[in-house]
Amino acid sequence: MMKRCIMFLASAMMLLLLAACTPTPEKNKAESESPVMPPTTEAVVADTMEKRNQGNENLPVMAAVSIYRFNKNGDGLVQEMESLETEEVVDQAIIDLMIQYGVLEEGTEILSFEITEDKAVLNLNQLTSDEDEMKIRCVTESVVNTFTENFELEGGLILQVNGEVFTLEAMQPEEDGTMYYNAQYRKLD
Repeated sequence: MMKRCIMFLASAMMLLLLAACTPTPEKNKAESESPVMPPTTEAVVADTMEKRNQGNENLPVMAAVSIYRFNKNGDGLVQEMESLETEEVVDQAIIDLMIQYGVLEEGTEILSFEITEDKAVLNLNQLTSDEDEMKIRCVTESVVNTFTENFELEGGLILQVNGEVFTLEAMQPEEDGTMYYNAQYRKLD
């Protein structure tokens, strides 16, 4: 008799536990109505750029630029994102960043930079004093990629050093010396 009583009580307790854990329509409705994220968070409120940037009106607007620098093996390039302390992309500021990254040598300056439609001519006072072919290729690819991307030069870039057109056969320049953005910049052949 005692065994039956214990079995009966154990069974009753199991039924009560199962009933307490079983989802009901009321429980499901209450759970679906409770928000995952409170509606007062910025993610819900900030649904437009104006709302997201509200209160930041006095912050300076800076131009974002891409700089292509040498990879660690020296046989390709790595893209770095930088910002200039101006609203517009400035050619000499890009050269200065390339000097900081060690792509161009100290003292490199732009003698002229002229954009005609979607093509440009960049005239530098120096490019590199290094005689290693891969280093010269990396420097040239870096300058061409950096300028064609930042100034959206779909027609390419003619690179000059002290007024003389500078090209590399490996970059397959046009007859006039125009070179183009190389999407395979990570590993140069």
